[in-house]
Amino acid sequence: MSTSNLPSASSPTIILANPTQAEKIRTWTYSQPEWGNSLTIPEYLEREEYLLTIPLARDGGITNWILTDGAAAAADGAERPVLASCETLRKRALVRGRDGVVGDVWAYGIASVFTYSEFRGRGYAGKMMELLRRHMAARRRETGEPAFSVLFSDIGKLFYARHGWLPLENTQIEFYVGPNPAEPDASAVTLLRDDDLPALAARDEELIRKDIARPNSADASKTRVAVIPDLDTLQWHFHRQAFICNTAFGREPTVHGALYTSPANGSRVWGLFERNHYGGPERPDKNLLSFLRFVIEDATIPDDELSKAVVGIFRAAEREAKEWSCSKVEIWNPLDRVRKAVEDATEFGSAFVVREDKNLASLNWFGEGATEDVDWFVNERFEWC
Repeated sequence: MSTSNLPSASSPTIILANPTQAEKIRTWTYSQPEWGNSLTIPEYLEREEYLLTIPLARDGGITNWILTDGAAAAADGAERPVLASCETLRKRALVRGRDGVVGDVWAYGIASVFTYSEFRGRGYAGKMMELLRRHMAARRRETGEPAFSVLFSDIGKLFYARHGWLPLENTQIEFYVGPNPAEPDASAVTLLRDDDLPALAARDEELIRKDIARPNSADASKTRVAVIPDLDTLQWHFHRQAFICNTAFGREPTVHGALYTSPANGSRVWGLFERNHYGGPERPDKNLLSFLRFVIEDATIPDDELSKAVVGIFRAAEREAKEWSCSKVEIWNPLDRVRKAVEDATEFGSAFVVREDKNLASLNWFGEGATEDVDWFVNERFEWC
């Protein structure tokens, strides 16, 4: 379709639809320069197909969307235009209502919002988000899901906020990887591998259910929500990471985090992380190691022992970052005690950053009350998609 014949974003023939296989491939091909990073077009297409097969995406877990012109689609033999595209991922979540009752719900993560370069500046992405919000709100009324939706904006705060996805807490601690990272104390810190993940994910969910049942300390009337960092959600990150590492390095990581065990009472502190190779082996300055989740099993752990745990886990993370050509380590929205422990450990030279433009965690609440009044619990990197 010639750009001179494109419909207005306000045209009644503009619709939200599910793409055909050919339309998905076309969209992935166009978006590869934006998100392919170190992957070639064939590698990127292979990765996108692969990500449709992993547990979180199976059985309707992922839905691909396009904005198109229904009038063009109705024309015999016409190739309908893909004016914008995105995908939604269905994730297990919890809501603590104003009545104090905690319920299991579904949340939808939105990812890969994209408009072909020749179609930009015409309001199509905004129209797609408007229609997607309407679809979710209607589905919520009809089926009870989704209770809420999350996305991570790379274009600042305003665009998605206009359509109901409001940026909430977006902070991080980051530090650059040193030339010779210190080793963690092997007697207290162990590296986490595939076999460790199921039990830790189950324990984490137990802790979150217990913690979210408590009212917000500042305002007991607030609704509290949390995406659950279950095994499928974690494995989505690790499968994605493995594909990129196998392609770029010819091998995949076997270490997914580190765990500290208290010699006093056996309680644990652990952090799970992933490597993000935006630059591949050739551009380590663009690669980073990101904590997906950080868990303190016993909140009464003394500050000095927590500091020992945090330093040990971050040392393990820094060594993995060095091993995998990552120049920086980051953790999103760290707890105050974790932040203090990292900042007090001068060996890291960390900085506290408030994100203003990229990876802005944003939430749209479809229940009673305003999104501004919702407390987003455990807002960490594992929710990114």
